[in-house]
Amino acid sequence: MDQIPPGTDLTKTPAGDAPMGVESNLIDPPSLAMPTIVVTTVMIILASIFVSIRLSSIFFSGRRTAWDDYTCFIGFVLITVFAGLVMAFTNVARHVWDIPLSYLLAPSYLRFIFAQNILQAPAVGFAKSSILLLYLRIFTVKPSMRYAIYAGLMFTTILYGVHVPLVIGFCSPRGTSKIIDFASCAKLTVWGPVQGFLAMLLDVYIFILPFPVISQLKLPRGKRLGVYVLFGTAICGILASTLAEVYRFKQWFHRADLNWHEAKLFICIIVEGYIAIIVGSMPALAAFFRSPAVSNSSLFRYIRSHISTRIFHTGQTNASAKASKTSGSSGTKRSYTRTNSETESNTHLRDDQYLELNDVPISNANAYSHANGPNCDIEEGIIKKSVAIKQSEQSL
Repeated sequence: MDQIPPGTDLTKTPAGDAPMGVESNLIDPPSLAMPTIVVTTVMIILASIFVSIRLSSIFFSGRRTAWDDYTCFIGFVLITVFAGLVMAFTNVARHVWDIPLSYLLAPSYLRFIFAQNILQAPAVGFAKSSILLLYLRIFTVKPSMRYAIYAGLMFTTILYGVHVPLVIGFCSPRGTSKIIDFASCAKLTVWGPVQGFLAMLLDVYIFILPFPVISQLKLPRGKRLGVYVLFGTAICGILASTLAEVYRFKQWFHRADLNWHEAKLFICIIVEGYIAIIVGSMPALAAFFRSPAVSNSSLFRYIRSHISTRIFHTGQTNASAKASKTSGSSGTKRSYTRTNSETESNTHLRDDQYLELNDVPISNANAYSHANGPNCDIEEGIIKKSVAIKQSEQSL
């Protein structure tokens, strides 16, 4: 501030010196504003959908709101406020020599620096804590698992909790003019890579934590695979935190162009926080579609029956082709696969009907067939029922 000559027009003065051979552009310079807005908007929409489904799942299941739900909602609010601040100040997402000095010395921008520094760590910390608290709610059988979750929660609290006093100590506005000491605040760029590396380790820990328990569950192979995929989405958090760590190092090594690399880092932090929200809400997504209110709805049954019909006819076609090949190559082998004409004649489908398939135990198949009338047929343990499409559309 003392080095600025009196009477200088700050709106026409670059905030930094341009590299050799590069000219300052204060009118229409290269900017990261559009990528920031696009990525942030997409992540807000996705996270909002998952949080809404999580709320709906709680409502339809009738379960009590748990600690993982509270921390998820708090994290979602904090990361959304942080994202809103970042989008509000995309006018400084430029190279420092393309930013008018008036932008960086505006009181609103100084408040933004302090607010975003305070918010970013608690936002991501609450989001990741919600995943660990979710584990604590559903994986509490073994004491060793419980202690491992407690250790992860303690590590998360320390890692992201220590950031707040550091920001207050180095970046809080000082003096009667409430001006931030940029030289003091820049020292936090040293802490950034350390925090980022520890965050990567935490994400790896969160990713591998449930797998030992899942491997011991007595589930069919298909369901076990589904559970692995469900909790395996946490690998997206590892990718996001790794990318954020890359830009933390770039910010550290290129302090002369701090705003440009900081804008990239903000995008990564927003993605990292929202991915943690989405990963923590994945089990709620599965529970939502299994709830009676959704799974028994006319729309859901209509979609499911059409998918089942397509899979059934595809399987019949493939089986017929395979049987034809087998019978052609060996005259001694006998094919048990029906032709398409036989299948159509047995299902008696008209143009205004579709085939609804239900997997019912054989012991209950006869009772199910009598209860559903003459349009219901039993074949190889599968209940086939022809349903009028017009009637189904009216029920929607």
